Amino acid sequence: MNHKNCEVIVYFSGGINSYYQIKQWQRPFEELDKKHKVLYIVTDYEVYKQYLKDQSIEVVYLESFSDLIEFYDENEFAVLLYINNSLKNFQSVRYSRGYHVHLNHGESEKESMRSNQSQAYDYVFTVGQRGTDRYEEYLLNFNPNKFIQVGRPQLDFINQMQLEKRDGQNVILYAPTWEATHPSMNYTSVPKFGVELVEKILANENNILIYKPHSAIGVRDEDAKIADMEIKRKVDESSNAYYMEEENINDVFTLVDFAFFDNTSVMIDYLHTNKPAVYIEILEDQSINELTKAFVTINKDNFDNVIEILDDELKNDTNKKQRIKVKEYYLGSYTQGESSQRFINKISEYIIQREQRVVKLKK
Repeated sequence: MNHKNCEVIVYFSGGINSYYQIKQWQRPFEELDKKHKVLYIVTDYEVYKQYLKDQSIEVVYLESFSDLIEFYDENEFAVLLYINNSLKNFQSVRYSRGYHVHLNHGESEKESMRSNQSQAYDYVFTVGQRGTDRYEEYLLNFNPNKFIQVGRPQLDFINQMQLEKRDGQNVILYAPTWEATHPSMNYTSVPKFGVELVEKILANENNILIYKPHSAIGVRDEDAKIADMEIKRKVDESSNAYYMEEENINDVFTLVDFAFFDNTSVMIDYLHTNKPAVYIEILEDQSINELTKAFVTINKDNFDNVIEILDDELKNDTNKKQRIKVKEYYLGSYTQGESSQRFINKISEYIIQREQRVVKLKK
């Protein structure tokens, strides 16, 4: 397979439950592709089939490690991008003739966002200062030169969604995360609070609920799966509730008056709206402290009062002033389109840098 015209590889090793990560980067990568030819490598056949249905950037399906190595041996690529923390990323990192850049699919305060795995890449793109500081706090061999702030290009492409509602109705978003791969990463509120939270919200006809769980909810934990199914049943039975599946969650932010989040990147993206929200604490984690300045915290001690807290925050938004500072710390200060341009410019810079380096090595 000859792809000599491609400059940028996006390597994606994940199953269909992680396909949302591809969707999240679709628009920024399409913009990048206008300047530098982009090629996707996927390692899962279900992902490959879905990709062909709704993506325009060229893609190849490489099933095995041998296929990947042969493909890299036959071609030359300047920059390789990674949008998750898959262990198979390190098979691709073996390629030594290009720069490897970790992007991830969103920043959160989960431990995966400060992992020493980041050291395997030449550069790690972070959103704002918090993304860099988080690594500095946890990495023993922190190198500030490899952590590059580019903002959040996805926020340049938010679409305006529409929803019919009566005067006085509030749109409430509940967007929990999944149970993750191991207990120390299990921040999902679904099995513990989810069903009761939805019941409480829908008890008031002035509330319109939008339920947008992580696409992988329930794949590892049976309790999370059962609770998610029960929530979906209640949503289906209500005339004031909607279930979001494939849609981009950032697009719904324009509709939302208030939101409930677990420890997730979606909560950080939501800072962009300057709207009130609740953080649902499942695991006590000191790294979340900065975000609690922006949002009210709900846990086992005050969950019984969640509706009173919701009503008070809708009226008073008690964290509004602090949230402005937190937003800048996490997302930076970018005008519309500036983050996307910075992202593309950085890729261009590394392509030039790589070419200069390759020429030097050949002498």
